[in-house]
Amino acid sequence: MAIALTEVLESDLLQRAEPRIRAGGSQVASTVVRWVHSSEVLQIAPLLHGEELLLTGGEALLGLKPAAQQEYVRRLAERHVAALAVESAGLARPLSEELIAAAEASGLPLIELRRVVPFVDVAEEINRRIVTQQAAAYQAADSLSQRLAERLAARGPEVEPLLELIGQALQADAALLDPNGTMIASAGGAAPPESERIETDILAGGTVLAKLVMQPHSGADKDFVAMVGDRVASILALAVTQRHPPTMEQMADIELMRAVVQGANRAKLLELSEAAGVPAAEPVLMMAFRRTGSAQLHGVLEQALRRCCQGARTYLADEELCALVPLGSTATRQRRAAVLESLQRQLAATAVVGVVGPTVQDPGDAPWSLREARLSYALGPAAKAGNNVWDSENFVVERLAARELTPAAAEHLVQELVGEVLAYDRQRGTHLLATLDCWLASGCNTTQTAKTLFLERQSMHNRLAKIFELLGGDPRGSGKMAGLHLAARVAAGARPPAAAGVRLS
Repeated sequence: MAIALTEVLESDLLQRAEPRIRAGGSQVASTVVRWVHSSEVLQIAPLLHGEELLLTGGEALLGLKPAAQQEYVRRLAERHVAALAVESAGLARPLSEELIAAAEASGLPLIELRRVVPFVDVAEEINRRIVTQQAAAYQAADSLSQRLAERLAARGPEVEPLLELIGQALQADAALLDPNGTMIASAGGAAPPESERIETDILAGGTVLAKLVMQPHSGADKDFVAMVGDRVASILALAVTQRHPPTMEQMADIELMRAVVQGANRAKLLELSEAAGVPAAEPVLMMAFRRTGSAQLHGVLEQALRRCCQGARTYLADEELCALVPLGSTATRQRRAAVLESLQRQLAATAVVGVVGPTVQDPGDAPWSLREARLSYALGPAAKAGNNVWDSENFVVERLAARELTPAAAEHLVQELVGEVLAYDRQRGTHLLATLDCWLASGCNTTQTAKTLFLERQSMHNRLAKIFELLGGDPRGSGKMAGLHLAARVAAGARPPAAAGVRLS
């Protein structure tokens, strides 16, 4: 459950702070808040899940250089944070123009708090409202689930009576569609338009058998409808599986995807892939996604996958959605690149994050592709990826280091090649190592690196001059480049988890 950002801003406590919207004003009316956090930690973005109101004092944030302030805002926007509220009361400096411009460009509502208010009190009051609404919604969902179960027991697996109960309880038209969008049953009218409807997946064995789609009536709480619909899906799943049991093709897909996720042996996977209609001799890749907000994970992704990944099979388990994508026997590299680009474009504004895994020669190696996708997610912060759909090929170095380098070997490598750069950063609070990593990743393109880091050209040249001094000279044209890039990547982002155990959670 959530409450409107406008309601939060109108609360008595925040009104005492004299809030002023400085950026993202067009987004405020449609933004909801699912939790309130207060933090002065400048690297808070990876710890957030999405749709939070973040309260922060301005001293630490406004003390950063403009480029760092812009990066802070971009990272929050990538995590789909609802809004950023910065307390400027008592500070000698105003909110910077760069901070405001970055928030406006990112569509992140930026609120200036011009008087001091206790952040802990604000968070406690707003979060109490959210929890109270959640408790009421859970009670309503449990009551509706009980009535649906009684109706199912009394009348058998007839779907229409269940949809009528749902529609009456939630003040919505309700319909049940199969995965291809064909109507199975409805109550209260035809299926609502795709742009307006609220969808809930009806799952069996991790695969979607049907969709509950609802159109709330005028005045109904859409967030409440979505939340309760999600809670009663299991009752509908019982009716659907009895009335409309999975086809042989669906069962084959379920068994294949379950086997991939569980890491079954190669022979079994090849056998299951043939049964599921996935050519056993053609390349495939795996993807893994999780949500960063409240949107239902499978529904959002399924639409995107249907558009750009013909023949994709999906599996949902433990809040992680996995997809297997056949790539065909020709132009495999081009096909993979097109899938990645299309997904990045279609999911750019959605609250999901995921990784496209490496291509493997056939479905028998699909578990390895999935493991590498998960490992890339664990090693790849959003600042490196640049969007919310990442390419595992961009993290080959990090993946290799996590699996093959012992901590001692990694430390020796870093110390040998970039030790003085790292020591300089620690002593001076500079970011030369990150600059070196970005410069090497750009193919030593100084202009592009300056643009990426929001640096003036002269500042970029000054940084490179200092980096070359610490490295003992310009490395271009030498045999050091490959090793230097490896050391910079390991030093900049090595957080080696156990390669086999990394999950998107």
